[in-house]
Amino acid sequence: MRAVWHAMRDELRAVFTDSQVRSILLVSLVIYAVIYPLPYQAELLRDVPVVLVDHDRTTTSADLVRRVDASEAVAISTDALDMAQAIALVQQRRAYGVLLIPEGFERNLLRGRQSPVAVYADASYFLMYQRVMQGAAVPIRQMGAEVEAGRLMAAGAGLEVAQAQVTPANQVEVALFNPAEGYATYVLPAAFVLILQQTILMGLALTATRRRRGTDHPVWLVLGRMTAWVTIYSVLLPIYLIVLPALYGLPNLGRVGDVLAIGLPFVLAAGLLAQCVAAVLRSAAVVQVVLLAVGLPFFFLSGFAWPVEAIPPLLNTLAQFVPSTPAIDGLVRVSQMGARLPDLASTLWHLWALTGALGVAAILIEALQAKPESVLIHQQQIDEMET
Repeated sequence: MRAVWHAMRDELRAVFTDSQVRSILLVSLVIYAVIYPLPYQAELLRDVPVVLVDHDRTTTSADLVRRVDASEAVAISTDALDMAQAIALVQQRRAYGVLLIPEGFERNLLRGRQSPVAVYADASYFLMYQRVMQGAAVPIRQMGAEVEAGRLMAAGAGLEVAQAQVTPANQVEVALFNPAEGYATYVLPAAFVLILQQTILMGLALTATRRRRGTDHPVWLVLGRMTAWVTIYSVLLPIYLIVLPALYGLPNLGRVGDVLAIGLPFVLAAGLLAQCVAAVLRSAAVVQVVLLAVGLPFFFLSGFAWPVEAIPPLLNTLAQFVPSTPAIDGLVRVSQMGARLPDLASTLWHLWALTGALGVAAILIEALQAKPESVLIHQQQIDEMET
């Protein structure tokens, strides 16, 4: 136990006395906590500017424009004379869509003909594109249904019959686990896990490249360092996974104990992975470059920014060896879907299996690295005896 205590003390001293490591593990987390969530605080894009090109200029077209402008998704920002002017505004990023109402729009509706309305949206900004299409499509469909129902009622059909013929199936939309249907609720819980993993990997890998080799048994050295990581992240982990989501108003259906039960093997697995990375790369400069480079691949391989089903099987298999992959799945299911630990047995087994495998690897690495030094010490003792 004394060896474990000494290893824990040495690891804590190495972390808190190294200004670079301290900045990565502590200061960067504070910066990320403040800066990263800010762009997502609004949850939804609202009032995306759209240019109007109305060639009809009738009461009906004006009613359609009013409905589109009243939606929360888009706002009619400019009334352009023609498509050339509207396209110029989109190219200048003063608008992200165009609503084109053709000449004869009202006349065709009154005669019972189809009257197409064109909606152009900037697909280079995917979120903008979705909001423009949603903000225009819903009012257009509603107006079309009202016009058709009015025509049926004029022909003698009752109100209920006309509504049933126009919309035979009434769609009720229920947003499960994300009531606001917001982007922050979707992206931030997973992003917090990735931020924690990236800082753990970089900070603890740098510490490993700079520490002196221990003289105690490798098992006690690794256990002592793991105890040090648990000590540090017993404070940082709850802040990132419990306090920050509450501060930013993210829905949380999970229990604190369940979150910490997933967080413990995640921290240990990420810390042990950092030791393996440090042993392979050896140089602190190389560690920083490589871990910065793999940050974005880890982001996509985690399965929330890009669907798991669309990830090639080989890459998806490799992603299972990264602690953030099962951790994100488990923590999102706990915090947003209300899952309990018995529902997460496979995730917990996954994380603890990674911890065990990486722990064995870290012990072997420590033993191999200590062996040359022991041989050297033994040789020095022999030399001293001969002299």
